[in-house]
Amino acid sequence: MPSDSSDRCGYRLNVGVDEVGSGEPCDRPTWEDHDRCVWHAEVDGKTQEQLEDARSGGDDDLDGAYLRGASLVGVDWFADASLVGADFSDAMLVDADLSGADLTLATLTDANGINADFAGANLEGAIFTNADLRRANLLGAYLNDAVLTDVHVGEETDFGDLSVYEREAVEPGFGSNHPLEAASWTYRELQQLYRDNALPKLARRSYNLEKDARRRLAWTQRDYGNAIKWEVSRWVMRYGSSPYRVLLVSLFVIVVCALLFPLTGGIQETQGGQAITYTIEDPEATPLWWTAEILYKSLYFSMITFATLGYGDIQPVGPYARMLAAVETIIGSLLSAILVFVLTRIVTW
Repeated sequence: MPSDSSDRCGYRLNVGVDEVGSGEPCDRPTWEDHDRCVWHAEVDGKTQEQLEDARSGGDDDLDGAYLRGASLVGVDWFADASLVGADFSDAMLVDADLSGADLTLATLTDANGINADFAGANLEGAIFTNADLRRANLLGAYLNDAVLTDVHVGEETDFGDLSVYEREAVEPGFGSNHPLEAASWTYRELQQLYRDNALPKLARRSYNLEKDARRRLAWTQRDYGNAIKWEVSRWVMRYGSSPYRVLLVSLFVIVVCALLFPLTGGIQETQGGQAITYTIEDPEATPLWWTAEILYKSLYFSMITFATLGYGDIQPVGPYARMLAAVETIIGSLLSAILVFVLTRIVTW
């Protein structure tokens, strides 16, 4: 919106979000023969010299800056600046310092941000379509609702171990109502980003962080159904990413059932036409060698029951032992199916 004064810029940022931007018109002088200042004139390919001269006053309010195709290699004057809704499409941002800058709803489509510093920057709602962020530093950056489509990253691109929303419990500016909700959204975006760039280990880590954030969010919101579901998934299979955890849980079930069989009626084996019952009625009165024999037989029976092999050479005695065997068979079938699922999922990472 033009100003009443012909020699002033008068640009007013309008991004459709009331809380974003100052809302005040730009009061800078117009640039050359344009009706806007050098920052807001819709001219592609602005040079560092042109912009640096305009920066001599040290004004950090650059909301809505039009910097399409601008050459900004190694510049450091955008650090901590307000660049809400700025347009950096096709800009050269190699080695540029934008740390701490407010880039909410900024557009960085096709921007070259190799080795650029976005540490602590607010990138909520920013668009990075087809941007190059290899070796860029995004440690502590706010990425809720950012668009990261076809972005190029590498192992040296630093997003940090934890989202800033989760690490510092910072509420997002818009798009989410809870820090953990924003964190899970960020992890999901990073997961897809790492997959697109053939970085499976980082994709798996982001996947686990997303599920962890969702689990904690469910407990916080008292959504106990989903909270318990995530807890079970976490402990049994690490959200579908750890076959070793499935095997460990399976071993735990086998051992626990092996210890319970002698105490719930025992198991019975037929040898030479004679039935031998392995049970422990009084642990203190049972000889050590006989206890060891019972546990050995019970462990064998627990393993074949868990694996649903059903040899029939040993059978549970009494209703409680039979019920325990039935439950172990069901658990064994479920864990076997989960193990196949996890192994298949790992192959697809």
